[in-house]
Amino acid sequence: MTETPPIKINIRCSNCLTLNRVPQDKIGSGPRCGNCKNVIEVPRQPVQGKAASFDRDVSYWPETLLVMFWSPWCLYCKIYDPHVAELAREKAGQLKVLKVDIEAEAYLAQRLQVTKTPTFLVYKNGTFVVRMDGAPKEKGEFLTWIDNLLKYTSY
Repeated sequence: MTETPPIKINIRCSNCLTLNRVPQDKIGSGPRCGNCKNVIEVPRQPVQGKAASFDRDVSYWPETLLVMFWSPWCLYCKIYDPHVAELAREKAGQLKVLKVDIEAEAYLAQRLQVTKTPTFLVYKNGTFVVRMDGAPKEKGEFLTWIDNLLKYTSY
């Protein structure tokens, strides 16, 4: 009986920008960069998105990046916030979640033509893939959408 090799995830070192292939089961144990030997930071919760660092965040993350545009007054944003946080925890390494407050970052929302909240944008290896304006009515639809995007590799 043959064992299946562990899935390897690409993670960029924030110190030297080297791309490292890390086995998925080692993500939680503080993997080190093969080049500079620093611990590679893997976000396990949503990261606050800012206009000043947005392009860098998109281009430096080699796996799937989910950007959630939200506003404090949006009911659907409050409903989906725990689901997005759970995704960030469960899919750490495979998926990075960036949350952008459209009131605090109005320029970024205008630049990306965000008119509804929540709006979800997905990037893969720095390339825009797809967007969803507004939230689906069912949590299951959203989770299926994300799972399909994580499995799909040809963009």
